[in-house]
Amino acid sequence: MITEEKAIEIVKHYLEERKCEYLSIDKVFYEENEYINYGEYESQHKNVFVVSYSREGYQLPTDYFVYVLAETGEVLFTMTPHGYAEDWEED
Repeated sequence: MITEEKAIEIVKHYLEERKCEYLSIDKVFYEENEYINYGEYESQHKNVFVVSYSREGYQLPTDYFVYVLAETGEVLFTMTPHGYAEDWEED
């Protein structure tokens, strides 16, 4: 299992690869047996780190959440106020 610090490192690298500008990495949550409702592991329960980060919004910063598989460090998806970032981001 990866550590909180490793999850943050993974998310920073993930955001840099996608040229995603962010204001700050805010919090890290460990969720045990979290129901996954998107992507490769949809409809399964997994242990994940949820790393929140802020992006500049229209009036206030907006929070986004990156889900990272705790066992392997694999990034699962990014949850935004408008859905999943992977649905509209270019690879």
